Amino acid sequence: MSLYNRVNQIDLSHSLHLVLVLVERWKIIFNGEFSQRGSQNAWVSPRRISQHHRKPSFSDQKGRTASFYSLHDTDDDLPSTWKDVFQVQKSNDSRCRREQDVVFVDEDEPQLVKTTDLEVKLPNCKRDARIYYPSRDDPESIEICFGDIDSLAPGTFLTSQIMNFYIRYLQQQASPTNRAIHDYHFFNTYFYPKLKEAVSFKGSDKDALFIKFRRWWKGVSIFQKAYVLIPINEDFHWSLIIICIPDKEDESGPIILHLDSLGLHSSRSVFSNIISYMSEEWNYLNQEVAASDLPIADKIWENLPIMIDEKTIAVPQQKNYHDCGLFVLFFMERFIEEAPQRLKKKDLAMFGEQWFRPEEASSLRVKIRNLLIQQFQSASEAIGGSQSSPSS
Repeated sequence: MSLYNRVNQIDLSHSLHLVLVLVERWKIIFNGEFSQRGSQNAWVSPRRISQHHRKPSFSDQKGRTASFYSLHDTDDDLPSTWKDVFQVQKSNDSRCRREQDVVFVDEDEPQLVKTTDLEVKLPNCKRDARIYYPSRDDPESIEICFGDIDSLAPGTFLTSQIMNFYIRYLQQQASPTNRAIHDYHFFNTYFYPKLKEAVSFKGSDKDALFIKFRRWWKGVSIFQKAYVLIPINEDFHWSLIIICIPDKEDESGPIILHLDSLGLHSSRSVFSNIISYMSEEWNYLNQEVAASDLPIADKIWENLPIMIDEKTIAVPQQKNYHDCGLFVLFFMERFIEEAPQRLKKKDLAMFGEQWFRPEEASSLRVKIRNLLIQQFQSASEAIGGSQSSPSS
């Protein structure tokens, strides 16, 4: 077979795969299993999801606080999808029982994975009840409505609210004295569309637009960080970019990693956008910052745009069409646990299709659900306690 025919065959296979994914996802959307709230919400600012009048706050188990708003009501306000969420669902690629989830480890051999009772009881909350994680006072707090939990039902797709909650949760789990986590920068799910808009702009005031765009990382020196993590959502699919900045002594350029649990996103297109973003930031900093203040070797910095390396990373693949968000979050979690202080090319051996078992990523669905329900329970109890306490 000629190279031309082989390339065409690969492109056709990829296109058919994408069509199948989109068909499956539209089926779920039209069946009403996809939370519609995800497409109706946008951040008011890049640093904070929502601005509202100040409300009381409650403390979680680690001493952090999560603010609440309008929390308790009758069982009638519970999301209908969660009242019977653990009954057997009629679905071709996901089945759920009250105490078990089916995770497809092998295409032909589904295995039952215990989920410890899918433990936490739902509190009596209105669907529009909301909390702010980790607290109302946090400039990067995440607003979560009780109805957002719907997108954690089996067979559904994670919304940006859920993705951003768990990204923030991963940041909060690190000790404030842990220097390693301070060498990471996490962008939220709304960042990449803004990045594409900024780097593709062709107008005469492009520089002014980029300066405005820089508010997304105000006060953060991207090239000082060891790692920059960027979740990507396109074509009803999630993937992850990790920008790795090497040690100055390495005299090597940054490495961009693309992790995709279905291989649906075009790495070439994503790399092009990320490199354009890094080049624009490099141009800006060249006018503002001395190269000696950056952790990149001078001769690398002088030619940075052509010194950036790109790697499409082989990773474990999901066995269904709805766990891509969970895989992106698990990529982040696992990477934070295992990555060296600064990545070298030899460290890329940590990845691979055997990096972890796919069901480990899929099990995050239950973990995140329980974390959120515990947050709402704590908020509900705090309200009840304040209402029953005698006034002084």
